[in-house]
Amino acid sequence: MDARTYELDFFEWTQQQAAALRSRPLDVNALDTERLAEEIEDMGREQIRRTSSFLVQMLVHLFKLHLDPKAPSVQRWFKEVLRFQADAVLSLSPGIKQRLDLDTIWRLAKRRTTAELARHNIVVKNLPDVCPLSLDAMLDVDFDTEKALQTIAAAIT
Repeated sequence: MDARTYELDFFEWTQQQAAALRSRPLDVNALDTERLAEEIEDMGREQIRRTSSFLVQMLVHLFKLHLDPKAPSVQRWFKEVLRFQADAVLSLSPGIKQRLDLDTIWRLAKRRTTAELARHNIVVKNLPDVCPLSLDAMLDVDFDTEKALQTIAAAIT
């Protein structure tokens, strides 16, 4: 097994390690290989959940910025977009990106945006069925918040 995989792609490493544990003969006095393999796989899945959560939060804040631009929280939302986007980039490893479910991320972001703004008597209409931002755009190290807001504006009107 390539030891560099741990450093370069933690998610892939977790999958390789789980498979390796399962392929070894069971020694009842040593390791609970099945549970160990499951826990290691869960570590990799947690990276996917964490990255997805950052993207949901980033999208919610982008949409709140667009839909309620005069809110007192606008500056905080803007800073949080930058933080959530950076956190998503930093939590990403090559094996994760292909496993991110943009449709689910988008559905969750739409639901949260609608619910959060409804608490402030803002009715959200016409959110697109498909996320207007691609994963590549959201995970770009050179992410441009203003460009993302323009893309969102174009998708809503």
